[in-house]
Amino acid sequence: MYFLNEIMSFLPIFILSLIQGITEFLPISSSGHLLVAGKILDFQQQSLLIDVSLHLGTLGAVLLYFSKEAKVILLNTHNIFTNKSDENTLFTKHVLIATVPIVFVGGLLFIFGIADILRNLQVIALTTIIFGVLLYFADIKSNNNITIKKLTTQKSFLIGMFQILSIIPGTSRAGIVYTGSRFLNLNRIDAAKFSMILSIPVIIISSAIPIIELGKTPTTENFMLSAIGFVVSFIVAYFSIDLLLKWLRSHSMTPFVIYRIIFGSILLYITLQ
Repeated sequence: MYFLNEIMSFLPIFILSLIQGITEFLPISSSGHLLVAGKILDFQQQSLLIDVSLHLGTLGAVLLYFSKEAKVILLNTHNIFTNKSDENTLFTKHVLIATVPIVFVGGLLFIFGIADILRNLQVIALTTIIFGVLLYFADIKSNNNITIKKLTTQKSFLIGMFQILSIIPGTSRAGIVYTGSRFLNLNRIDAAKFSMILSIPVIIISSAIPIIELGKTPTTENFMLSAIGFVVSFIVAYFSIDLLLKWLRSHSMTPFVIYRIIFGSILLYITLQ
């Protein structure tokens, strides 16, 4: 009986970790699904440490999968203000330019304490449907003829402007960056890759403040749950990245669009009751 109770105590964090790992890089909104799952599970132990662990797990996965690209960014960041125009420097510039808008707007929202003002199920339901439809048209209508190497400064900035919309719960950061990239005619694989790579600075920056807070008040509370969350989200996120990129070699985002519309419609129905 004790053993069963122990297993059941780990079940909520295991489910949340699965959701985080699956949804972080798919165009279906990790924050929206986590908020819904948290309400359904009535999970009371999702401390700051656990929340950070889930995000660090997915960060570890994308860093491992795109280790080559991450190394390029790290080694070339100091060149972005120079006149260098080699492939690695330009790639780094595109990533950082696309990151600036969401850091600026997100920072302002945090400073003024209004970052979570739209975190409710009705907003998530509507954004899930609306941005799902937008994803469909972007994916189908794109000319499919641009790679990351052919990005311009202007297009990188526009993709960054699209990424700002991910601040709205239910939008999906991965989904809206992919949508913006496809509207600008990046091919499916490169649009997905760029979306995933852009998550690296975003997750690092968004996790920095919670990590600093944890540093001020060290705690071992929920350490085991946090460790489980990190490992599960890391493993699941890694395979989610791999499976999505393989899927996009010969398929569209239509199944994810259909899922978003169904999921959003169910949520909307529930919230209107």
